[in-house]
Parts: sequence; structure tokens; C-alpha cells
Amino acid sequence: MYSTITNIILTTPAFPYLWVPHCMLMSLSLRATLGHGPTALQYARKHPLSCYLLNLLYAYSGGLLSLVLLNQPILTFLTLSNKLYTFTIVWYLMFFGPKDFLYRTLTSSVPLVPLMAAAQDWQRLGLVSAGVKTIHEIHPTSFLYPVIFATLKSSGFMIVKYWEQILLTGLSRAFVLPHHATKTMVVAACLLTAQQLKMLSVEYNDLYCGLVLMAICVRLATSWIFKNWDPYTGVENQVCNLVYGCPGGEEHQKEEKKENQKEEMKKKQ
Repeated sequence: MYSTITNIILTTPAFPYLWVPHCMLMSLSLRATLGHGPTALQYARKHPLSCYLLNLLYAYSGGLLSLVLLNQPILTFLTLSNKLYTFTIVWYLMFFGPKDFLYRTLTSSVPLVPLMAAAQDWQRLGLVSAGVKTIHEIHPTSFLYPVIFATLKSSGFMIVKYWEQILLTGLSRAFVLPHHATKTMVVAACLLTAQQLKMLSVEYNDLYCGLVLMAICVRLATSWIFKNWDPYTGVENQVCNLVYGCPGGEEHQKEEKKENQKEEMKKKQ
């Protein structure tokens, strides 16, 4: 059974099975940014080229960033014709489809979005693996370099969203990893890099397949069962408290309790 699952994970091509769900999710994200409903559609009809370029940036963010970091021509992604054509079709149907059927289908009660997100996480782990191998070939003894590169290659979208925040609100908002899926990519990059450096005795393909299964299970569990749950929060809090200490300590907690009591008294009055 395990060998069958492993074979499926290793032989399933990213295009079109993982790429199409990714394009759909990125188009949904752009619609959320522009405004759900008629607002996004009005923008697309008024500025179709801008809408297309924004969606292109969303979908290819990690790939474009990796090309820049590798000092390669940024237009190299245009050579992947089938992916570009498929992306264009998805974008067109998302913003100009008859009766907005694609958007309505994806946002209906049918649980399609979590399944597509699981496929996207699978694809992102493939990018992590490719990123680790790319840098390991150039710098075979480095640990931090492949980890950071693989994370950025798989999670370039978080950089795009951060710059969007800067343009809208300035530097008042801190840089954070907004979703547990990005943290999974960081963990995967660390483990795969450690395996390449012979720090782990497990086989590379076995480790990669295990990470894919874990990412899919976590995505589905946090979408259907434990909604809005971040499995990394507990570890993050413990590490931050250990390294940085609890902000304000007991005094801070007492002040919060007093403020909460004052608010409750005002509500009663």
C-alpha cells in the first residue's frame, strides 16, 4: 500500500493535475484582493491587462523570484507554453466566464477549495524539493542557503502579499508567515536539506513522500475538522517565550485582566 502511494506521489506530473488547482486558487485570491462580487469584475473589464498581469504575478510569484535569485532571465517562464496557456484560460474564465460560472462553482458549498489547496501544497513541496536540489548542486555544504531559497521558491506569494501591505499601510505591519502551509514549506526545506547533507538516514524519496502526505492531511484537517487551527502555534509560542521572554510578563497579564474587568463593568452600566 505504501509503495503504491509513494509511486503515485513520485510519478504524478505537476501539470496539469497540480498546476490547474493552483491557477484557480491564485485567481480566487486576486478576486478577494480586488473585491468579491461585481467590484473585481468591473476592475477586470475596465483594466483587463492590469488584471492579467496581477494574476500572472500571483501565480508565478515563486518562479519569478527564484529566477531573480539565480540571476536568470525573468521571462524564462514564458517558455513553459502549456502552463501559460492553461493559466490564461483559467484567468479568463474566472473574470470573464459566462454567468461567472467558475467563481460560483468554486465558492459554492461543494468542498472544492480545500481539495485544490491540498493539491497546491503538493505542488509547493515539489518546488521545495527542486529548490533544495538546485542549490545543493551549487553549494553542496550549505544549509541555510537551500532552505531559504526553497522556501522563497515555493512561497513567493507571501512576499507579494507583504509588499501589497507595505503599499497600502506602510511599514506599520510586521512580516509574518500568515498561514501554516508556508510554515510547512519551511519545515520541509529544513528536513530535505538535512537529508542532502547526510544528517538524516532516511531515503530522500521516502522523506519527500512523507512530507507530501503530512501536508495534505494537515490541509484537509484544518479545512474540514479543526478550522482555523495552526499546528505550529504551540511550538512557536514556547520557542518565542524561551528566546524572547513573555512580553510584559505577569504585570502585562494583570493589566489586561483589569482592562477586561473595566470593559465588563461599563457594559453592565
